[in-house]
Amino acid sequence: MDATRLSREAEKRQLLRRLAELTVEEQREQGLYKSVPHYSQLEQAARSLGRELSCLTQERSIAETAAECGATAACPSCGQQQEVRLQKRTVTSVDGPVELVEPVADCRPCRRSFFPSA
Repeated sequence: MDATRLSREAEKRQLLRRLAELTVEEQREQGLYKSVPHYSQLEQAARSLGRELSCLTQERSIAETAAECGATAACPSCGQQQEVRLQKRTVTSVDGPVELVEPVADCRPCRRSFFPSA
């Protein structure tokens, strides 16, 4: 691994540890540790945090992909260049709802919309 990647991995680990600390603080405030919690309660909180991170990561990744798309794209049917716009929609991933921003183009001559690749 190069130095940049190692640094990024260390930063991610540090942020994940901080998120874990914040989760425990919330659990403490909710009184979870007044008695010995069942392990499934601790596991559920960790899984919930993981699902939230997954959804946020998916949103950010899709936004990055959309940002790479050009201002115009060729219609797959007729080949004419059409203006590309960004459109939001929500999909349900295995981890929960994810708001996507995806490139869409409309070809009036063909009377169709298409989703250009980045």
